[in-house]
Amino acid sequence: MKMHKFNLVFLATSVAMMSQVALADPATYTHLNGSTVVNINKADTNGLSHNMWSDFNVSDKGMVLNNSTADLIRDSGNIAKNNNLDAAAKVILNEVISNKASTLKGFIEVGGTAADVIIANPNGITCTGCSFVNASRATLTTGTPVLYDGALTGFNVQKGTVTVNGSGLTNTDSYTDILAENVRINGQITSGTLRAIAGRYTYDSTTDMVTADGSHAFLVNGIDVSALGGVTAGVILLQSTKTGVGVNNNGTLTADNMQISTNGTLINSGSLKATTNLIASSGGTLTNSGSMTGTNIQLVSSGDLNNNGTVNASAILSAAAGSKISNSEKATLNATTTNQLIAYKGDIENKGTISSDGTVYLRSGYTSDADNALTAVANTKVTNTGTISGKSAVNLLATDQVNLNSGSVSTEGTAYVVANTVKNATTFSGKDITVYSGSFENTSTMTAEDAFVVTGLNSITNYGTLKGNTLALNTNGKINNKTCSWLVLCTSGTLSADTSINITAPTIASVSDIAGNIVAPTVTLNKTTTE
Repeated sequence: MKMHKFNLVFLATSVAMMSQVALADPATYTHLNGSTVVNINKADTNGLSHNMWSDFNVSDKGMVLNNSTADLIRDSGNIAKNNNLDAAAKVILNEVISNKASTLKGFIEVGGTAADVIIANPNGITCTGCSFVNASRATLTTGTPVLYDGALTGFNVQKGTVTVNGSGLTNTDSYTDILAENVRINGQITSGTLRAIAGRYTYDSTTDMVTADGSHAFLVNGIDVSALGGVTAGVILLQSTKTGVGVNNNGTLTADNMQISTNGTLINSGSLKATTNLIASSGGTLTNSGSMTGTNIQLVSSGDLNNNGTVNASAILSAAAGSKISNSEKATLNATTTNQLIAYKGDIENKGTISSDGTVYLRSGYTSDADNALTAVANTKVTNTGTISGKSAVNLLATDQVNLNSGSVSTEGTAYVVANTVKNATTFSGKDITVYSGSFENTSTMTAEDAFVVTGLNSITNYGTLKGNTLALNTNGKINNKTCSWLVLCTSGTLSADTSINITAPTIASVSDIAGNIVAPTVTLNKTTTE
Protein backbone atom coordinates (compact mmCIF):
# COMPACT_ATOMS: atom_id res chain seq x y z
CA MET A 1 0.00 0.00 0.00
CA LYS A 2 2.83 2.37 0.77
CA MET A 3 4.18 1.80 -2.71
CA HIS A 4 0.76 2.61 -4.21
CA LYS A 5 0.52 5.77 -2.13
CA PHE A 6 3.98 6.80 -3.30
CA ASN A 7 3.03 6.26 -6.93
CA LEU A 8 -0.11 8.36 -6.55
CA VAL A 9 1.84 11.18 -4.97
CA PHE A 10 4.48 10.92 -7.68
CA LEU A 11 1.79 10.93 -10.38
CA ALA A 12 0.12 13.99 -8.90
CA THR A 13 3.45 15.79 -8.72
CA SER A 14 4.27 14.85 -12.30
CA VAL A 15 0.92 16.10 -13.57
CA ALA A 16 1.44 19.38 -11.73
CA MET A 17 4.88 19.76 -13.30
CA MET A 18 3.66 18.84 -16.78
CA SER A 19 0.89 21.39 -16.56
CA GLN A 20 3.52 24.14 -16.80
CA VAL A 21 4.69 23.03 -20.29
CA ALA A 22 3.41 21.07 -23.24
CA LEU A 23 5.03 17.67 -23.45
CA ALA A 24 5.87 18.06 -27.12
CA ASP A 25 5.33 20.24 -30.16
CA PRO A 26 3.46 23.46 -29.30
CA ALA A 27 0.57 24.61 -31.50
CA THR A 28 1.83 25.68 -34.91
CA TYR A 29 0.36 26.72 -38.24
CA THR A 30 1.65 27.79 -41.62
CA HIS A 31 1.26 31.46 -42.45
CA LEU A 32 0.17 32.63 -45.90
CA ASN A 33 3.76 33.73 -46.54
CA GLY A 34 4.98 30.18 -45.91
CA SER A 35 6.56 30.74 -42.51
CA THR A 36 5.72 28.59 -39.51
CA VAL A 37 3.96 30.40 -36.67
CA VAL A 38 4.38 28.92 -33.19
CA ASN A 39 1.98 29.91 -30.45
CA ILE A 40 4.46 29.46 -27.63
CA ASN A 41 3.39 28.10 -24.27
CA LYS A 42 2.29 30.30 -21.41
CA ALA A 43 5.14 31.96 -19.58
CA ASP A 44 5.58 31.13 -15.90
CA THR A 45 6.11 33.66 -13.14
CA ASN A 46 9.78 33.89 -14.13
CA GLY A 47 8.84 34.85 -17.66
CA LEU A 48 9.95 31.47 -19.07
CA SER A 49 7.97 29.87 -21.89
CA HIS A 50 9.13 26.26 -21.95
CA ASN A 51 8.31 24.49 -25.21
CA MET A 52 9.18 20.82 -25.68
CA TRP A 53 9.57 19.45 -29.18
CA SER A 54 9.88 15.99 -30.66
CA ASP A 55 11.14 17.61 -33.85
CA PHE A 56 12.41 21.19 -34.18
CA ASN A 57 13.46 22.40 -37.61
CA VAL A 58 13.20 25.71 -39.44
CA SER A 59 12.69 25.78 -43.20
CA ASP A 60 13.97 28.49 -45.52
CA LYS A 61 10.54 30.14 -45.13
CA GLY A 62 11.36 30.89 -41.50
CA MET A 63 9.57 30.65 -38.16
CA VAL A 64 7.74 33.17 -35.98
CA LEU A 65 7.61 32.54 -32.24
CA ASN A 66 4.36 34.31 -31.34
CA ASN A 67 5.02 36.25 -28.14
CA SER A 68 2.20 38.76 -28.55
CA THR A 69 -0.91 39.28 -26.44
CA ALA A 70 -2.36 41.48 -29.19
CA ASP A 71 -2.90 40.98 -32.89
CA LEU A 72 0.19 41.84 -34.94
CA ILE A 73 -0.14 44.06 -38.01
CA ARG A 74 2.84 43.31 -40.26
CA ASP A 75 3.95 44.10 -43.80
CA SER A 76 4.79 40.43 -44.23
CA GLY A 77 1.32 39.38 -43.09
CA ASN A 78 -0.77 39.86 -39.97
CA ILE A 79 -0.59 37.38 -37.10
CA ALA A 80 -3.33 36.83 -34.55
CA LYS A 81 -2.48 37.20 -30.89
CA ASN A 82 -1.27 34.17 -28.93
CA ASN A 83 -4.14 33.09 -26.70
CA ASN A 84 -1.79 30.93 -24.62
CA LEU A 85 -0.24 34.04 -23.10
CA ASP A 86 -1.34 36.14 -20.17
CA ALA A 87 1.83 38.19 -20.56
CA ALA A 88 4.71 38.14 -23.00
CA ALA A 89 7.55 35.74 -22.24
CA LYS A 90 11.02 37.00 -21.40
CA VAL A 91 12.71 33.72 -22.37
CA ILE A 92 11.46 31.29 -25.01
CA LEU A 93 13.03 27.87 -24.47
CA ASN A 94 12.66 25.32 -27.27
CA GLU A 95 13.85 21.96 -25.95
CA VAL A 96 14.07 18.87 -28.16
CA ILE A 97 13.25 15.73 -26.18
CA SER A 98 13.63 13.16 -28.97
CA ASN A 99 16.77 11.74 -30.61
CA LYS A 100 16.43 13.94 -33.69
CA ALA A 101 18.89 16.68 -34.60
CA SER A 102 17.73 20.15 -35.62
CA THR A 103 18.31 21.95 -38.91
CA LEU A 104 17.81 25.70 -39.12
CA LYS A 105 17.60 27.10 -42.66
CA GLY A 106 15.67 30.33 -42.20
CA PHE A 107 14.83 33.19 -39.87
CA ILE A 108 13.59 32.74 -36.32
CA GLU A 109 11.57 35.79 -35.32
CA VAL A 110 10.05 36.73 -32.01
CA GLY A 111 6.65 38.16 -32.89
CA GLY A 112 5.57 40.87 -30.47
CA THR A 113 7.68 41.63 -27.41
CA ALA A 114 11.38 40.82 -27.80
CA ALA A 115 12.64 37.84 -25.77
CA ASP A 116 15.63 35.56 -25.40
CA VAL A 117 15.42 32.58 -27.76
CA ILE A 118 16.99 29.25 -26.81
CA ILE A 119 17.18 26.11 -28.93
CA ALA A 120 18.39 23.17 -26.85
CA ASN A 121 18.99 19.88 -28.63
CA PRO A 122 21.58 17.37 -27.33
CA ASN A 123 21.44 15.54 -30.68
CA GLY A 124 23.01 18.46 -32.50
CA ILE A 125 22.04 21.65 -34.31
CA THR A 126 22.99 22.70 -37.84
CA CYS A 127 22.47 26.27 -38.98
CA THR A 128 22.63 26.99 -42.70
CA GLY A 129 21.43 30.49 -43.39
CA CYS A 130 19.59 30.88 -40.10
CA SER A 131 18.98 34.27 -38.52
CA PHE A 132 17.32 35.79 -35.48
CA VAL A 133 14.92 38.73 -35.53
CA ASN A 134 13.70 40.64 -32.45
CA ALA A 135 15.59 38.25 -30.17
CA SER A 136 17.28 39.87 -27.17
CA ARG A 137 19.65 36.93 -27.04
CA ALA A 138 19.96 33.77 -29.13
CA THR A 139 21.33 30.52 -27.74
CA LEU A 140 22.09 27.34 -29.65
CA THR A 141 23.04 24.56 -27.28
CA THR A 142 23.39 20.81 -27.13
CA GLY A 143 23.06 21.04 -23.38
CA THR A 144 20.18 19.98 -21.18
CA PRO A 145 18.38 22.90 -19.54
CA VAL A 146 18.87 23.18 -15.78
CA LEU A 147 15.75 24.42 -13.99
CA TYR A 148 15.49 25.44 -10.35
CA ASP A 149 12.09 26.39 -8.88
CA GLY A 150 10.85 26.90 -12.43
CA ALA A 151 13.67 29.28 -13.32
CA LEU A 152 16.19 28.47 -16.04
CA THR A 153 19.61 28.63 -14.39
CA GLY A 154 21.86 27.13 -17.05
CA PHE A 155 22.74 24.10 -19.15
CA ASN A 156 24.52 20.80 -18.65
CA VAL A 157 26.53 20.10 -21.80
CA GLN A 158 27.73 16.52 -22.25
CA LYS A 159 27.58 15.84 -25.99
CA GLY A 160 26.58 17.15 -29.37
CA THR A 161 27.81 19.47 -32.09
CA VAL A 162 26.57 22.85 -33.24
CA THR A 163 27.53 23.45 -36.86
CA VAL A 164 27.22 26.65 -38.86
CA ASN A 165 27.41 25.99 -42.61
CA GLY A 166 26.99 27.74 -45.92
CA SER A 167 25.04 30.99 -45.61
CA GLY A 168 25.89 31.09 -41.92
CA LEU A 169 24.16 32.66 -38.95
CA THR A 170 22.99 36.26 -38.57
CA ASN A 171 22.02 37.91 -35.31
CA THR A 172 23.06 41.50 -35.92
CA ASP A 173 23.31 43.82 -32.90
CA SER A 174 22.38 41.09 -30.42
CA TYR A 175 23.98 38.37 -28.31
CA THR A 176 24.61 34.87 -29.61
CA ASP A 177 25.66 31.94 -27.43
CA ILE A 178 26.79 28.59 -28.83
CA LEU A 179 27.15 26.02 -26.05
CA ALA A 180 28.11 22.52 -27.18
CA GLU A 181 30.67 19.78 -26.83
CA ASN A 182 31.91 20.66 -30.31
CA VAL A 183 31.46 23.81 -32.38
CA ARG A 184 32.06 23.78 -36.14
CA ILE A 185 31.99 27.08 -38.02
CA ASN A 186 32.02 26.55 -41.79
CA GLY A 187 30.00 29.65 -42.66
CA GLN A 188 29.89 33.29 -41.68
CA ILE A 189 28.51 34.35 -38.28
CA THR A 190 27.44 37.97 -37.82
CA SER A 191 26.43 39.00 -34.33
CA GLY A 192 26.68 41.83 -31.84
CA THR A 193 28.45 39.49 -29.42
CA LEU A 194 29.38 35.85 -29.97
CA ARG A 195 30.21 33.48 -27.14
CA ALA A 196 31.10 29.92 -28.15
CA ILE A 197 32.02 27.40 -25.45
CA ALA A 198 33.08 23.85 -26.30
CA GLY A 199 33.61 20.81 -24.10
CA ARG A 200 31.70 19.00 -21.40
CA TYR A 201 30.66 21.42 -18.72
CA THR A 202 27.92 23.08 -16.74
CA TYR A 203 27.07 26.62 -17.74
CA ASP A 204 25.49 28.95 -15.18
CA SER A 205 23.43 31.48 -17.12
CA THR A 206 22.97 33.72 -14.10
CA THR A 207 26.73 34.28 -13.64
CA ASP A 208 28.16 33.13 -17.02
CA MET A 209 30.39 30.76 -15.04
CA VAL A 210 31.59 27.56 -16.70
CA THR A 211 32.44 24.46 -14.65
CA ALA A 212 34.33 21.86 -16.67
CA ASP A 213 33.48 18.17 -16.48
CA GLY A 214 36.57 16.00 -15.97
CA SER A 215 35.33 13.13 -18.12
CA HIS A 216 37.09 13.95 -21.41
CA ALA A 217 39.06 11.00 -22.72
CA PHE A 218 40.13 12.25 -26.13
CA LEU A 219 42.05 15.03 -27.85
CA VAL A 220 40.02 17.14 -30.31
CA ASN A 221 39.54 20.67 -31.47
CA GLY A 222 36.40 21.62 -29.59
CA ILE A 223 36.00 24.77 -31.71
CA ASP A 224 36.96 24.56 -35.37
CA VAL A 225 36.62 27.44 -37.84
CA SER A 226 37.25 26.32 -41.41
CA ALA A 227 38.71 28.41 -44.21
CA LEU A 228 35.14 29.05 -45.41
CA GLY A 229 34.02 30.08 -41.94
CA GLY A 230 34.30 33.32 -40.07
CA VAL A 231 32.82 35.60 -37.45
CA THR A 232 32.09 39.32 -37.47
CA ALA A 233 30.96 40.69 -34.12
CA GLY A 234 31.44 43.49 -31.65
CA VAL A 235 32.77 40.97 -29.14
CA ILE A 236 33.98 37.41 -29.82
CA LEU A 237 34.49 34.97 -26.94
CA LEU A 238 35.65 31.45 -27.80
CA GLN A 239 36.35 28.98 -25.01
CA SER A 240 37.08 25.28 -24.66
CA THR A 241 36.82 23.90 -21.18
CA LYS A 242 38.94 20.79 -20.82
CA THR A 243 42.59 19.79 -21.22
CA GLY A 244 43.15 18.46 -24.72
CA VAL A 245 40.10 20.17 -26.20
CA GLY A 246 41.46 22.86 -28.48
CA VAL A 247 40.53 25.73 -30.77
CA ASN A 248 41.47 25.76 -34.45
CA ASN A 249 40.88 28.76 -36.71
CA ASN A 250 41.37 28.68 -40.47
CA GLY A 251 38.85 31.42 -41.17
CA THR A 252 38.52 35.15 -40.47
CA LEU A 253 37.39 36.42 -37.08
CA THR A 254 36.74 40.16 -36.81
CA ALA A 255 35.65 42.02 -33.68
CA ASP A 256 36.15 45.11 -31.56
CA ASN A 257 37.27 42.85 -28.71
CA MET A 258 38.22 39.18 -29.00
CA GLN A 259 39.09 36.55 -26.40
CA ILE A 260 40.01 32.96 -27.22
CA SER A 261 40.69 30.58 -24.36
CA THR A 262 41.43 26.87 -24.50
CA ASN A 263 42.80 24.25 -22.16
CA GLY A 264 44.09 22.42 -25.22
CA THR A 265 45.99 23.50 -28.32
CA LEU A 266 45.23 26.84 -29.97
CA ILE A 267 46.02 27.00 -33.68
CA ASN A 268 45.46 30.02 -35.89
CA SER A 269 46.19 29.68 -39.58
CA GLY A 270 43.53 32.19 -40.54
CA SER A 271 43.00 35.80 -39.53
CA LEU A 272 42.20 37.29 -36.12
CA LYS A 273 41.35 41.00 -36.27
CA ALA A 274 40.48 43.02 -33.18
CA THR A 275 39.94 46.76 -33.27
CA THR A 276 40.81 47.03 -29.59
CA ASN A 277 41.91 44.01 -27.54
CA LEU A 278 42.86 40.51 -28.68
CA ILE A 279 43.54 37.90 -26.00
CA ALA A 280 44.48 34.33 -26.93
CA SER A 281 45.41 31.81 -24.24
CA SER A 282 46.20 28.11 -24.41
CA GLY A 283 46.64 25.43 -21.78
CA GLY A 284 48.78 23.56 -24.31
CA THR A 285 50.65 24.91 -27.33
CA LEU A 286 49.74 28.15 -29.11
CA THR A 287 50.70 28.28 -32.78
CA ASN A 288 50.09 31.11 -35.22
CA SER A 289 50.79 30.67 -38.91
CA GLY A 290 48.20 33.22 -39.99
CA SER A 291 47.74 36.82 -38.91
CA MET A 292 46.73 38.53 -35.68
CA THR A 293 46.06 42.26 -35.46
CA GLY A 294 44.77 44.48 -32.68
CA THR A 295 45.47 47.54 -30.60
CA ASN A 296 46.59 45.44 -27.63
CA ILE A 297 47.43 41.76 -28.12
CA GLN A 298 48.03 39.30 -25.29
CA LEU A 299 49.21 35.76 -26.06
CA VAL A 300 49.50 33.24 -23.24
CA SER A 301 50.55 29.60 -23.50
CA SER A 302 51.21 27.03 -20.78
CA GLY A 303 53.39 25.16 -23.27
CA ASP A 304 55.25 26.40 -26.35
CA LEU A 305 54.31 29.54 -28.23
CA ASN A 306 55.17 29.34 -31.93
CA ASN A 307 54.78 32.18 -34.40
CA ASN A 308 55.11 31.33 -38.08
CA GLY A 309 52.96 34.21 -39.27
CA THR A 310 52.32 37.85 -38.42
CA VAL A 311 51.32 39.42 -35.12
CA ASN A 312 50.87 43.18 -35.27
CA ALA A 313 49.75 45.31 -32.29
CA SER A 314 49.22 49.03 -32.76
CA ALA A 315 49.99 49.50 -29.04
CA ILE A 316 51.16 46.64 -26.80
CA LEU A 317 52.08 43.05 -27.63
CA SER A 318 52.56 40.80 -24.62
CA ALA A 319 53.43 37.12 -25.10
CA ALA A 320 54.11 34.69 -22.28
CA ALA A 321 54.84 30.96 -22.43
CA GLY A 322 55.50 28.29 -19.85
CA SER A 323 58.00 26.73 -22.24
CA LYS A 324 59.65 27.94 -25.45
CA ILE A 325 58.82 30.96 -27.59
CA SER A 326 59.89 30.75 -31.22
CA ASN A 327 59.53 33.26 -34.04
CA SER A 328 60.37 31.54 -37.30
CA GLU A 329 62.08 32.85 -40.41
CA LYS A 330 59.87 35.40 -42.26
CA ALA A 331 57.59 35.60 -39.21
CA THR A 332 56.90 38.95 -37.54
CA LEU A 333 56.10 40.04 -34.00
CA ASN A 334 55.51 43.79 -34.03
CA ALA A 335 54.14 46.37 -31.60
CA THR A 336 54.06 50.14 -31.68
CA THR A 337 54.50 50.83 -27.96
CA THR A 338 55.85 47.71 -26.22
CA ASN A 339 56.77 44.26 -27.49
CA GLN A 340 57.26 41.90 -24.54
CA LEU A 341 58.09 38.19 -24.81
CA ILE A 342 58.48 36.13 -21.63
CA ALA A 343 59.35 32.42 -21.59
CA TYR A 344 59.26 31.26 -17.99
CA LYS A 345 60.97 27.88 -18.32
CA GLY A 346 61.96 27.74 -21.96
CA ASP A 347 64.15 29.44 -24.55
CA ILE A 348 63.31 32.34 -26.81
CA GLU A 349 64.42 31.80 -30.40
CA ASN A 350 64.07 34.45 -33.08
CA LYS A 351 64.72 33.73 -36.74
CA GLY A 352 62.35 36.38 -38.06
CA THR A 353 61.57 39.95 -37.01
CA ILE A 354 60.76 41.22 -33.53
CA SER A 355 60.18 44.96 -33.59
CA SER A 356 58.63 47.95 -31.85
CA ASP A 357 58.60 51.71 -32.19
CA GLY A 358 58.93 51.60 -28.41
CA THR A 359 60.53 48.87 -26.29
CA VAL A 360 61.41 45.27 -27.12
CA TYR A 361 61.72 43.14 -23.99
CA LEU A 362 62.76 39.47 -24.19
CA ARG A 363 63.11 37.47 -20.99
CA SER A 364 63.59 33.74 -20.44
CA GLY A 365 64.07 31.63 -17.34
CA TYR A 366 62.81 34.15 -14.80
CA THR A 367 59.64 34.81 -12.83
CA SER A 368 58.86 38.18 -11.29
CA ASP A 369 57.02 39.28 -8.16
CA ALA A 370 54.75 42.25 -7.50
CA ASP A 371 57.81 44.49 -7.15
CA ASN A 372 59.21 43.20 -10.48
CA ALA A 373 62.09 41.46 -8.69
CA LEU A 374 63.31 38.55 -10.83
CA THR A 375 63.91 34.98 -9.68
CA ALA A 376 65.71 32.45 -11.89
CA VAL A 377 63.67 29.25 -12.34
CA ALA A 378 65.37 27.51 -15.29
CA ASN A 379 68.57 27.51 -17.37
CA THR A 380 67.45 29.11 -20.60
CA LYS A 381 68.68 30.91 -23.71
CA VAL A 382 67.72 33.82 -25.91
CA THR A 383 68.91 33.13 -29.45
CA ASN A 384 68.74 35.46 -32.45
CA THR A 385 69.49 34.88 -36.12
CA GLY A 386 66.94 37.41 -37.33
CA THR A 387 66.13 41.05 -36.62
CA ILE A 388 65.42 42.60 -33.23
CA SER A 389 64.58 46.28 -33.31
CA GLY A 390 63.20 48.52 -30.59
CA LYS A 391 63.26 52.23 -31.32
CA SER A 392 63.20 53.28 -27.63
CA ALA A 393 64.89 50.28 -26.00
CA VAL A 394 65.94 46.65 -26.37
CA ASN A 395 66.22 44.41 -23.29
CA LEU A 396 67.47 40.82 -23.62
CA LEU A 397 67.57 38.70 -20.45
CA ALA A 398 68.28 34.98 -20.03
CA THR A 399 69.44 32.91 -17.09
CA ASP A 400 72.03 30.96 -19.09
CA GLN A 401 72.90 32.35 -22.52
CA VAL A 402 72.13 35.18 -24.90
CA ASN A 403 73.40 34.01 -28.28
CA LEU A 404 73.17 36.65 -31.00
CA ASN A 405 74.43 34.41 -33.77
CA SER A 406 73.58 36.49 -36.83
CA GLY A 407 71.17 39.13 -38.05
CA SER A 408 70.91 42.45 -36.23
CA VAL A 409 69.92 44.09 -32.95
CA SER A 410 69.24 47.82 -32.93
CA THR A 411 67.75 50.65 -30.91
CA GLU A 412 67.87 54.43 -30.91
CA GLY A 413 67.70 54.26 -27.12
CA THR A 414 69.08 51.93 -24.46
CA ALA A 415 70.11 48.31 -25.00
CA TYR A 416 70.44 46.03 -21.98
CA VAL A 417 71.73 42.44 -22.28
CA VAL A 418 71.97 40.10 -19.27
CA ALA A 419 72.93 36.41 -19.11
CA ASN A 420 75.53 34.08 -17.64
CA THR A 421 77.08 33.92 -21.12
CA VAL A 422 76.62 36.56 -23.82
CA LYS A 423 77.87 35.90 -27.35
CA ASN A 424 77.42 38.43 -30.14
CA ALA A 425 77.98 37.79 -33.84
CA THR A 426 75.35 40.27 -35.04
CA THR A 427 75.46 43.92 -35.99
CA PHE A 428 74.42 45.54 -32.71
CA SER A 429 73.75 49.27 -32.32
CA GLY A 430 72.20 51.61 -29.77
CA LYS A 431 72.49 54.95 -28.06
CA ASP A 432 73.57 53.33 -24.79
CA ILE A 433 74.53 49.65 -24.49
CA THR A 434 74.97 47.71 -21.24
CA VAL A 435 76.03 44.07 -21.13
CA TYR A 436 76.17 42.18 -17.83
CA SER A 437 77.40 38.59 -17.92
CA GLY A 438 79.65 35.94 -16.47
CA SER A 439 81.52 35.72 -19.76
CA PHE A 440 81.21 37.90 -22.85
CA GLU A 441 82.33 37.25 -26.42
CA ASN A 442 82.00 39.50 -29.47
CA THR A 443 83.00 38.56 -33.02
CA SER A 444 81.08 41.25 -34.86
CA THR A 445 80.44 44.99 -34.46
CA MET A 446 78.72 46.57 -31.49
CA THR A 447 78.34 50.34 -31.57
CA ALA A 448 76.97 52.71 -28.94
CA GLU A 449 76.37 56.34 -29.80
CA ASP A 450 76.98 57.32 -26.19
CA ALA A 451 77.91 55.00 -23.29
CA PHE A 452 78.95 51.37 -23.80
CA VAL A 453 79.46 49.26 -20.66
CA VAL A 454 80.51 45.59 -20.80
CA THR A 455 80.76 43.47 -17.66
CA GLY A 456 82.06 39.94 -18.04
CA LEU A 457 82.79 38.82 -14.51
CA ASN A 458 84.96 35.90 -15.60
CA SER A 459 86.21 37.03 -19.00
CA ILE A 460 85.75 39.44 -21.89
CA THR A 461 86.67 38.27 -25.38
CA ASN A 462 86.54 40.57 -28.40
CA TYR A 463 87.59 39.57 -31.91
CA GLY A 464 85.34 42.17 -33.51
CA THR A 465 84.70 45.83 -32.72
CA LEU A 466 83.38 47.42 -29.54
CA LYS A 467 82.82 51.13 -30.04
CA GLY A 468 81.20 53.93 -28.06
CA ASN A 469 81.56 57.56 -27.17
CA THR A 470 82.75 56.10 -23.87
CA LEU A 471 83.64 52.43 -23.41
CA ALA A 472 83.88 50.65 -20.05
CA LEU A 473 85.11 47.06 -19.64
CA ASN A 474 84.75 45.32 -16.27
CA THR A 475 86.08 41.83 -15.46
CA ASN A 476 87.78 39.83 -12.73
CA GLY A 477 89.46 37.70 -15.38
CA LYS A 478 91.17 38.29 -18.71
CA ILE A 479 90.40 40.58 -21.60
CA ASN A 480 91.14 38.76 -24.85
CA ASN A 481 91.33 41.20 -27.75
CA LYS A 482 93.38 39.08 -30.16
CA THR A 483 93.47 35.45 -31.26
CA CYS A 484 96.08 33.57 -33.31
CA SER A 485 96.14 30.20 -35.01
CA TRP A 486 99.57 28.53 -35.14
CA LEU A 487 100.98 31.84 -33.86
CA VAL A 488 100.68 33.24 -37.40
CA LEU A 489 97.06 33.72 -38.44
CA CYS A 490 95.93 36.37 -35.99
CA THR A 491 92.68 38.25 -35.63
CA SER A 492 92.80 41.43 -33.63
CA GLY A 493 89.79 42.97 -32.00
CA THR A 494 89.21 46.69 -31.75
CA LEU A 495 88.28 48.62 -28.63
CA SER A 496 87.33 52.13 -29.68
CA ALA A 497 85.96 55.25 -27.99
CA ASP A 498 85.57 58.85 -29.09
CA THR A 499 86.18 60.12 -25.54
CA SER A 500 87.59 57.51 -23.18
CA ILE A 501 88.04 53.82 -22.43
CA ASN A 502 87.81 52.77 -18.79
CA ILE A 503 89.00 49.25 -17.92
CA THR A 504 88.44 47.62 -14.53
CA ALA A 505 90.41 44.35 -14.42
CA PRO A 506 92.36 43.39 -11.25
CA THR A 507 94.43 40.68 -12.99
CA ILE A 508 95.71 42.90 -15.81
CA ALA A 509 99.00 44.63 -14.99
CA SER A 510 98.91 47.29 -17.70
CA VAL A 511 97.00 48.36 -20.78
CA SER A 512 99.81 46.99 -22.94
CA ASP A 513 98.88 43.50 -21.71
CA ILE A 514 95.67 43.82 -23.70
CA ALA A 515 96.49 42.83 -27.27
CA GLY A 516 94.68 44.01 -30.39
CA ASN A 517 93.67 47.51 -31.29
CA ILE A 518 92.82 50.09 -28.63
CA VAL A 519 91.77 53.46 -29.99
CA ALA A 520 90.80 56.32 -27.67
CA PRO A 521 92.09 59.73 -26.51
CA THR A 522 92.19 58.41 -22.95
CA VAL A 523 92.58 54.85 -21.63
CA THR A 524 92.33 54.21 -17.88
CA LEU A 525 93.08 50.93 -16.08
CA ASN A 526 91.54 50.33 -12.64
CA LYS A 527 92.50 47.52 -10.27
CA THR A 528 89.28 47.43 -8.24
CA THR A 529 87.55 44.05 -8.01
CA THR A 530 84.40 43.84 -10.12
CA GLU A 531 81.24 42.56 -8.45
